[in-house]
Amino acid sequence: MRWSSVVLALLATTQIVSCDPLEKSENERRFQDCGKKMASKVYMGRDAQQSEAPWSVLFFLFKKDRKHATTCTGTIVSPRHVLIATHCFALLNEGQWEIEGKQLDRKHCEQDDYLITDDNILERIQIQSDGKAVARHPEKVTLVKACINRSAVKTANKYTNVTHQYYVDDFAIIDLYNDLPLNTMQQVCVASSESENAVDTELDYFGYGLNPPEDKGYDQAPDNTGVLRQETVKVIDKPMEDYYFLAKDPNSITVACTGDSGGGAVKDVNGQKTIVGVLSQTNCAHPKYRNDEAMEQYASVGYYNEDVCRLTGICADDQQYDKYHSGYTKKPKPPRPTESPVIPQRPVGGVAVDPNGTPGKSPAPRNQEATEESIDPTQDAPEDQSSLKVDPNGANSGYFHTILALVSVFVML
Repeated sequence: MRWSSVVLALLATTQIVSCDPLEKSENERRFQDCGKKMASKVYMGRDAQQSEAPWSVLFFLFKKDRKHATTCTGTIVSPRHVLIATHCFALLNEGQWEIEGKQLDRKHCEQDDYLITDDNILERIQIQSDGKAVARHPEKVTLVKACINRSAVKTANKYTNVTHQYYVDDFAIIDLYNDLPLNTMQQVCVASSESENAVDTELDYFGYGLNPPEDKGYDQAPDNTGVLRQETVKVIDKPMEDYYFLAKDPNSITVACTGDSGGGAVKDVNGQKTIVGVLSQTNCAHPKYRNDEAMEQYASVGYYNEDVCRLTGICADDQQYDKYHSGYTKKPKPPRPTESPVIPQRPVGGVAVDPNGTPGKSPAPRNQEATEESIDPTQDAPEDQSSLKVDPNGANSGYFHTILALVSVFVML
């Protein structure tokens, strides 16, 4: 996390299955336990302790060769659900999401959502907390609202040169097969309405993204993936569709970067840490975009509150829960056969954005590329990954570098 121009990180995987929403009693316990106060934070993009954001996890989607991976940041919202960005699984091509070079198969669309249930994709997913693998091979991934086509409503005639990224949903939910042990990890609370991301709201963001030097692009800097970082941002007053909002560091010092995609921006709500935004795009790829106008685009969690309840059983109250899950009881499922762990040695993430948010220019990210890195799956992850090198020449890199040469980059991280 820091000033750095990035290429849109849209390497996507889609998976979903009829997984286990929370039972009503589990949802009630979740609301009592979520977002408990933790240790004081480290500001201005410096390293943070995992205990400061025990809900933040490092996400890996391995390529088929198991030697490269795309990384993002995710947020634990229940023992078996993680919020993340759609572009951590899918690539945006002319306004349409694609998974591993193929357009979304409409037969996997359900109530406007795209479900990833293909084990060939799911088995290549791993989630880490504090440098240790805590989950892999989820049961499904839901790309929320990925099957609908949107157009400008609130932002109609507000900006010119706006690309498709402005009008696609970049919000996803991972359904884990087994519950996470919430001891050193913790679930964060979930925003109940868009009012939680009102203008001037101050948020804390934690992510596992890169931290390149001020005069270097992300592809020329040491890879800091695996190091949790923190920044404070404030929601700014620029027109956006209801499912997004923009925020920036009031001091113009830090900005989210490659590998931060999908991470959660949180605030205190009634004394509990609550996720308000899921990071989508930013201005970090190149030093020239790291100016006073650099900003970050977030999916509004409050906007998707009904979808979160419908898909996960994480609901604001019993009335909302019964609307979708009345009488639901979780059924036992058999344990999975033991799978050999895939532990990354040198992971990387990616994204980039153009933040010129003045009338006549799009304030939102333009395009994004997943950065990849060689990984030795036979080695344990090193305790200190700050010296890892990023290989920016991943799949589709030529295509995206061409795009980035033509447009300014406000990138999906």
